[in-house]
Amino acid sequence: MNFRTINKDLIITFLLVAISGMIFFFVSNQRAFLNFFYIPVLFGAYYFGKRYATQAAALSAIMIFLIAYFYPQTFDFRETSDLYKWLDIVTWGGFLIITGYCMGILYEIKEEKTNEVNRTYRGIIEMLSVIIDTADKHTQSHSYRVSVISEMMASHLGCSEREIENIRIGALLHDIGKLGISAATLNKIGKLSADERSEMNNHPKIGTNVLGSSSSRVIDLLPIILHHHERYDGSGINGLSGNDIPIGARIVAVADVYEALTADRPYRKALTPSEARKNIIDNSGTHFDPDIVKIFDVIYPSLLREGPLFPSATLGASIVGNRN
Repeated sequence: MNFRTINKDLIITFLLVAISGMIFFFVSNQRAFLNFFYIPVLFGAYYFGKRYATQAAALSAIMIFLIAYFYPQTFDFRETSDLYKWLDIVTWGGFLIITGYCMGILYEIKEEKTNEVNRTYRGIIEMLSVIIDTADKHTQSHSYRVSVISEMMASHLGCSEREIENIRIGALLHDIGKLGISAATLNKIGKLSADERSEMNNHPKIGTNVLGSSSSRVIDLLPIILHHHERYDGSGINGLSGNDIPIGARIVAVADVYEALTADRPYRKALTPSEARKNIIDNSGTHFDPDIVKIFDVIYPSLLREGPLFPSATLGASIVGNRN
């Protein structure tokens, strides 16, 4: 079997049992130390569920049975009959396995409830992104498409699962501040005045104010929402530059601009995907993080194959985009 295919969780559980077994030989009161084997069992139950908890308990029981059989002197039993020794070990092993199984079931019940909450959370976020896009009559699924592109880049960049999920959701909500922008400004066909541009540029800050009092899970998204209009050279809205800009915001910035460029606007036609790609590359190091641009270029062929997800890039006039 290839080592890379071995379940790492099972290895961790096995190592904990093995460590307990090795320590077992170096303590004077082995019978009392038997309770130490509850640690890997509870660890397996808490982190991995009943399967690994039961496996840890079974491995521990088998190990003690073998030790008791081949090295009987390691156990100090005052009773003369072996019956008492094996009865004691079987009782201990039975309780250990039952404990692991029951704790594992409790873990899985907790996980199911947590997953249900997460599904509800994601559903609310998805519905909220739709509401955000309907605030601007020139927007159709912009936030969704930005989230898909952002998730692809974050995945190729090697971000953790939690970081990828935060970036995906941050992209879905990146324009939530537009709910606080006047409809006249959002839906204006002509060029924006200085005051209107200032109002539009304020939407990231409005978005963070809207979500600022939310739970810690949502607070993790605020840097993405607040800084997705920063520029790598420091000429953006808040003046952050380089790596001072949160990685999620740097990713969403590229996805946001690409999606906006490939969508029709009231004052211009959509660029072709290749033209939009060139724009992204030309602004590498000034507007965008060069490393993120390289990742974008890697996933670019995938964007061309995702026609149903990105209708604005392939159908041109049939879909219109929002103000970036």
